[in-house]
Amino acid sequence: MAPPFDPSDTRFAFFWYNDQEIFHDTAADLARKAEAFADVGINHVITFSATHFRWSFRRHWDLLTDTLARVVTACHAVGIRVTEHHSSHLTHNPVDAAGERLLEERLRTRGSSLESWPHLREDCDADPVIDGVPLSSWRQIDGRTGRWARSAYPGRYDYQGWTFCFNNPHYRRAYLAYLAKLYATGIDGIMTDDVEWFGAGHACACAICRALFREQSGHDLPEPGPAWERWHGDHGDPAYVAWLRFRTSSTTAFHQAVKDHYTGLGIRPLRPNYSERVLHRDPHGVSLEDLPDLDWIFKENDYSTIVRYSWCSWAIEAAHRYAVGRWRDIPPMSMFYPDRPDSVRFCWGLAMSWGHLYLATPEGESLDHTEKRLRRFEVAHPELLRRVQRVASLGRFYDSRATRHLYEHAEERKSGRPEELSRLPRYRVVVLNEAVFLSDAELEALRSNDETGAGRDAAVLGRFWGIDSFAAVPDGAPPVTTRIGAGRLVQVAGDYALEPVERIARPVGGGRRTRLPWQPVSAAHERLRDELVAFLGGLAGGADLQLDNLPAGVLATVFATESGDSLVVHLPAPLR
Repeated sequence: MAPPFDPSDTRFAFFWYNDQEIFHDTAADLARKAEAFADVGINHVITFSATHFRWSFRRHWDLLTDTLARVVTACHAVGIRVTEHHSSHLTHNPVDAAGERLLEERLRTRGSSLESWPHLREDCDADPVIDGVPLSSWRQIDGRTGRWARSAYPGRYDYQGWTFCFNNPHYRRAYLAYLAKLYATGIDGIMTDDVEWFGAGHACACAICRALFREQSGHDLPEPGPAWERWHGDHGDPAYVAWLRFRTSSTTAFHQAVKDHYTGLGIRPLRPNYSERVLHRDPHGVSLEDLPDLDWIFKENDYSTIVRYSWCSWAIEAAHRYAVGRWRDIPPMSMFYPDRPDSVRFCWGLAMSWGHLYLATPEGESLDHTEKRLRRFEVAHPELLRRVQRVASLGRFYDSRATRHLYEHAEERKSGRPEELSRLPRYRVVVLNEAVFLSDAELEALRSNDETGAGRDAAVLGRFWGIDSFAAVPDGAPPVTTRIGAGRLVQVAGDYALEPVERIARPVGGGRRTRLPWQPVSAAHERLRDELVAFLGGLAGGADLQLDNLPAGVLATVFATESGDSLVVHLPAPLR
């Protein structure tokens, strides 16, 4: 009898199917590629393709599905599971010379070209009738203009295309029918990527969303133009806060529809999913933590040339994925784009120090001998890496997801899981970092606004905590400590530990291989960090564990093994 499937015993890689695999590879060629993955120790691949924006390649779906079936056959022959991954709704639609170059560059980077796909460029602008309705009627609508929303977010990226509305029944029906054809290839998992709203945070305001929002909330969305511009961003308007909630609930409902569809087919594909960043205000209405049938939760770290100097920012996100994984009893994972042997080792070491599985690809390319050594170490020492638990008795940051999405002044923060209320008594210190939008259940667990945004005044909060007053500490003032039963309530000012802020290193032009100059952490930031650590350590009464004689700048992470009888200490090794 085969042992039960263990998601923690998974070593992922990306299997790219581009022009070579689609047009030229024989069954023997694909078998050799699958065998190469197996030799490294990979037992699960996620597919990736130059055809990632799948709706732009609609006339080629039969060819792509046939290629996927051949990849599945090759991988299954050597014991490798396959999860299909593509964008659920992003499209190519260049509107200027820069967009034309972007389309060509994306194809070229991923081993393809415009010449490989007859009619692709004209299909980018086409509006075919599907099941009696034009495809353009599925598109997300930008509330500012009343026109189709573009797949762009200012200052971050521009995909130069259109996007589809997840509440549109015609889009849902067509996409679920396409997924049914993919399931028939024998894939083991499905990853419906990019389930999010675009239009720079102003979508969707189509007729379907307007009617559904009115039905669910009792509010009406304003008309395009000045009325929308005045309303959008007004967190004091209950209708705007309700619309932010509506967008997230709509993406969750779409994921639930995908689940209901495959359940109706009598199957249960594996479901990995990810987001680059969630610990900030979310303009896209992404639903991540509460997705149905989630088997792995992972984060996309930026290119290793960037994370090399800004890994602290990604480490904070990693802590969130670890906490969600613990809450849902699934493995957390980190995805990287290392491009040379030393960055492979660096990224793998980061993932291990965060308690994550490791997933990586040099975009459009494959594995090398460096990863083979690391993967074989994972196979040889599962007790050191699999289902380890952080040793964290000093404290934790408790994050309200509603606050970060709905509160007007939300800042980026370290985070735990709001649903982990039962775990709070295990910690000596719980940090309520800008916990503004708290539900009654959360407040009961913690002992200040409610979950709808309505305020609770200081007298109400004082009575709840059993103290005379819960007045806010003014900016610049020292912390205020109040005894509550056997514990202490410590309030800090709103500007506590906010300055200085280190700039996150990002490349400007030049693509993923751009090298960035060394940027040491400022002395002021180091002083602030030391003061914060000392402050929290003092509240906790000191550390249970201490590592002596570490070189300056070395950050150690400590885990307990699954059995609980051993500790695992992660230390960065010098490059040789």
